Amino acid sequence: MRDFLRSVFSVFSRRGWVLIILNWLFFSLILVGALLGQAGVVHVYTWPFGDIFPVEADSALLIVGLIFLFNLVLSGFLLVTLTGLGFFGLPLFFLSFRAFLLGMFLNGLSKPVLLVVLPTLILEGEGYVLAALAGVNLGLSWLKPKWAYRGEDLSRVEAVKMALKEAGRIYIFVTVLLFVAAVVETITLVSI
Repeated sequence: MRDFLRSVFSVFSRRGWVLIILNWLFFSLILVGALLGQAGVVHVYTWPFGDIFPVEADSALLIVGLIFLFNLVLSGFLLVTLTGLGFFGLPLFFLSFRAFLLGMFLNGLSKPVLLVVLPTLILEGEGYVLAALAGVNLGLSWLKPKWAYRGEDLSRVEAVKMALKEAGRIYIFVTVLLFVAAVVETITLVSI
């Protein structure tokens, strides 16, 4: 277990600057979205198709499961990570777009509600940032292996295999963060 955790943290330490940049990008674009929403430059419209999760509040375990699966599979894996295999810039785009939308939606909340939602925002945000880190690394591994793995003379196939292995390690933390975020979000939804 200790060796596994060392290998995971070595992935984070090798990608430290990318992780810092992705965090800065995500959380600053939340602020930009909120400020532009506040200034009236962008507007939030209602979803025309009804509730996304039409589940009653008394089934909290079902709400946790739905939120967790939606965030992990659709928002995290399909949009933010898997798109990196197509092009390493796509995870950056989807991460940025999601942050901007979150900022616009958060603009409409009162300060007390915003403070209650803040832990969920931080946990989900960090989960998406780590998912984007895996996606960017996957994209760079086949496009420019020398950028993804400096100092290592890897072929594209070897680089992609290594990136997939690293993505699996990163996704352990993504899964934990998004699960905890789903629990916190459910508690927040039930209490509000």
